[in-house]
Amino acid sequence: MKRISIAYFLLTVFALSGCVSGGDDGGITPNPTKISVDNVGLLDLNNNADASDFRISFTPSENEAFVTEYRVFIAKASRISQITQTELEGLTSSRYEVITPIDANIKAFMRSALVDVEGLAIEEGVSYQAIVMSVADGSNIQSNQLSYSNAIILAQESFLEVIAELPIGTGGLEIDDEGNVYLGDLGETLSGDPGTTVYKVTPDGTQSIFASGLVGASGNTFGPDGNLYQSNIQGGKVSKILADGTKSDYVTGMSSPTGLVFDNAGNLFVANCGNNMIKKVTPQGEVSTFADGSLFSCPKGITMDENENIYVANFSNDNVIKITPDGQTSIFASFNGGNNGHITYFGGNLYVVARAANQIYQLDLQGNLDLLVGNGQRGHGEGALFNSSLSLPNDLQFSADGKYLYINDVKPTIGSPAESSIKPSYLKRITFVQ
Repeated sequence: MKRISIAYFLLTVFALSGCVSGGDDGGITPNPTKISVDNVGLLDLNNNADASDFRISFTPSENEAFVTEYRVFIAKASRISQITQTELEGLTSSRYEVITPIDANIKAFMRSALVDVEGLAIEEGVSYQAIVMSVADGSNIQSNQLSYSNAIILAQESFLEVIAELPIGTGGLEIDDEGNVYLGDLGETLSGDPGTTVYKVTPDGTQSIFASGLVGASGNTFGPDGNLYQSNIQGGKVSKILADGTKSDYVTGMSSPTGLVFDNAGNLFVANCGNNMIKKVTPQGEVSTFADGSLFSCPKGITMDENENIYVANFSNDNVIKITPDGQTSIFASFNGGNNGHITYFGGNLYVVARAANQIYQLDLQGNLDLLVGNGQRGHGEGALFNSSLSLPNDLQFSADGKYLYINDVKPTIGSPAESSIKPSYLKRITFVQ
């Protein structure tokens, strides 16, 4: 992938490591011996078929003053468990990239001549990981320390295609373990009569009505019990839908509910667009306000990372809001267009629908933002990701293996984001070339 210009977006990052608590309880005790870095991300952002395709990013330790330099190594993911620190410390500079500490988050591309830890040229179609060695100063800290990135496959050319047209408005989108896609019908327009169905599209393209009797099928997600949970934006409730399509009320009393996400304990978090609140529903059915306040402006999309930080995409302004596990809120990032759709978390990164901009962005946990797909023109062009086009995209979800990203958008290509018809809709798919 090629890197998008900074002119495409406005990025605002606040308190990526959380809010500092007053008093003696709730603070985090610093580790005086830690120099390893955090949030290591490796992205493929060019198409040169060499190491210059890779961009490394990470957050330095608070003890960075004890680091003389960082060394970034590229290794095949299949070899990563066999590589020792002693082996890395003995490699020559042709097999690592040196990055100088700058007392700030790091984001840097690798040089084209860099080879992997085995001395082999970087190849497309191979899965790689980055290893960041924090080189100790030998005085305050004696030993070097390692950190590891996610694994990525250096791709040739990924592409977007239309795979189905559906007679429904763009509501939520979810995928089960067998690759079936479930799409909610929001309705004809954002403010018109509500849609009443959830459609199911099988991997071979067969369409059927999975459930009916809903009241504006907005965001959805699968729960830990394997059932589909579906927001009813005009019904003020979340429905639980069994595998046979039978539905029941899971929680009522919501205010224009949209996005849904479960934590590891089975608590459901509901984005309430109507009253700018994030509600928490326990497995026992107890409802409480988890987060609210002026940072929310029709919260729509919602997702969660491995550390149970929640990220919320506002529908009525540019912002993505981060909520820490203890409920502290901050602006994490901002997008062009002033109108976000849904958000998902996969493989260490966030993926955000910039609905009014007709684009989708990849956002790492340091707040670095890169365009994933969409040339910014409203339409249905297929092909290479930066040349293809979207039309008011709404929701998105990865297949379990990460090979595909499914997106729903509207077939009409005229009308403002607020007033356009959102029906019929397209199901589109990005295929990431392996």
